[in-house]
Amino acid sequence: MSNRFECPKCHASVLFHQGDAVARCPQCGAAYKLHPRRAAQPVLMPPAGRGVTDYLTVPNDSLIRNRPLLQCYLPKGWQYQCLLVDNRFDLVSNPFVAAVILTAPDDSARIVFVCESFYRHIDYTPQTAMLQNRLDDLTVSRTPSFFRLKSLVSAGEYCDELAQTYGLSSLTVTDERQPDEEELQVQRRAVQEYRQQGFRDVAAGWAGKTYSGVSQYGQRLKIYAETRVIRFMRLSNVRTMEMAPVYGMFGVRMMPQMVARQQEDIFWDTPYEISMMATEEAFDAAYAELQRVRQSVQFLPGMEQARADAMNLAQSTVMNISQAQSASFDRRAQIIADTNAYTSNVQRQMAADNAASHNRSANRYSESIRGVNTYYDSTGVVEASTRYDHVYQNTQYPDWYAVQEGDGWQPGVDFEELKKTDGDY
Repeated sequence: MSNRFECPKCHASVLFHQGDAVARCPQCGAAYKLHPRRAAQPVLMPPAGRGVTDYLTVPNDSLIRNRPLLQCYLPKGWQYQCLLVDNRFDLVSNPFVAAVILTAPDDSARIVFVCESFYRHIDYTPQTAMLQNRLDDLTVSRTPSFFRLKSLVSAGEYCDELAQTYGLSSLTVTDERQPDEEELQVQRRAVQEYRQQGFRDVAAGWAGKTYSGVSQYGQRLKIYAETRVIRFMRLSNVRTMEMAPVYGMFGVRMMPQMVARQQEDIFWDTPYEISMMATEEAFDAAYAELQRVRQSVQFLPGMEQARADAMNLAQSTVMNISQAQSASFDRRAQIIADTNAYTSNVQRQMAADNAASHNRSANRYSESIRGVNTYYDSTGVVEASTRYDHVYQNTQYPDWYAVQEGDGWQPGVDFEELKKTDGDY
């Protein structure tokens, strides 16, 4: 019995027989692994190398599909896969990290090559440790949180971390290589380039280690890990919200203020990392293939453009977050300042009203003792004995006044009656 399905890559008709393990497209040559019981659900098998240097892309990413990113030697018959690594960066590092995974035909060896990763050093604190634990709880991978929250390590320590990700027990170092003259020249060039970019305290290191361990099935395996680590530092101005003393009429109060401070930012770059796990019998042959892969890797303009686009997106996102936080801090500081100013004005007005009340009470007390009442005239305040019920001022001659007991006399239009004060003068 035969069946057909449409090739997802070129849409050609692929014929297969029930019971077949693999079906191959007659038009594009893509190979598909067939489920033994569900023949209608073929799975695309990873392509195999031809023993030559070939171009690689990430087929499962819609933005960069069919865009050549790098080229390298692909061992003949080895299955290969190019993909993006999603757990090797934090919020300020390289958001575009490509990797190539190579698997031997008999599954006796596996090589993983990871492109450049760029990190900012994060100091170990209880808060970062708590976040690392949360990340480890959320992931089903054996990859430790070291790859998500980066603290600066040496090249040798980085290799140790790579070896531990394979999950072998009784892991021990059996051999450690030293950098040759060619590697030292590469390090010197890298240090010089970073210094020309304005970075300080630039240092580079390299390590290549071989490990031996036991798998969960009791099989003894060997691991080789290699990487280069470049450390550098630069000074940056950072605005932070801090509590600062503010002096006013009511004493010293602590208020939040934006303060610009200079801090040292430590970064580190791993231009590449390569690891391999193999059986003891296949290790030497696989190691030779690994060296050919390492020496042939070349990044293409498409890789640099994709990385630049991703970096610009990440930097703009971080900038937008920073601007939003700064605006929030400014709004908070302005709200607190407005509230304090309003409170100060109310307290100042209360003090002024209290002082005016005391003055009025004192003035009224003085008037009662002296037996006078005070009136507002055109030039200020005048006093008159309490025996008079009305006080008038001449409109033509302000120094002329008239007083009256009772209500029987009308002074005429030349006089204007004065208004009695309430002690408020």
